[in-house]
Amino acid sequence: MSNPPPEGLLLLKGNLLVCPSCGETYGTHVNTAYVSARREDREPQEIHVHGITGEVRHDSEEAPVGSKIGVGRRHRIALTGWCDGCQGEFAIIFTQHKGETYVETQLINTGPTYVTGRRSSL
Repeated sequence: MSNPPPEGLLLLKGNLLVCPSCGETYGTHVNTAYVSARREDREPQEIHVHGITGEVRHDSEEAPVGSKIGVGRRHRIALTGWCDGCQGEFAIIFTQHKGETYVETQLINTGPTYVTGRRSSL
C-alpha cells in the first residue's frame, strides 16, 4: 500500500489519480459529477450526472463540500468516486471563491453502506 496524500490535496502519479484514502492509483473510479450552480451569494441549483447510467437529476442534494472553503461564494463542481483497494469513497471538489478556484479532496466514506449505495466487501 502507498502513502495517501496529505489531507485535502489532490495528487497524481503521472496522469493517474491517487486515492486520497490509501494512496494507490490502481482501482480508482470516478462515477458521479455534481454541479452546484449559482451566481455570487445566490441560492444554488444542484445538478447530478451519473457517469455510468447517464441519469441527470435536479434536486436539493448538495454537492460535496471541501473543508478549506466550504460552500464558497459562487459555483462548485465535485466528482465523486471510490477505490477498489481500500473501498474508500472520495470527492474531488472545485470551488470558485473570491476570484480563485480551489481544488480539494474530501473523504466521504461512511461504510459499511457508502454514500453511493455500495456495500463494503471487506
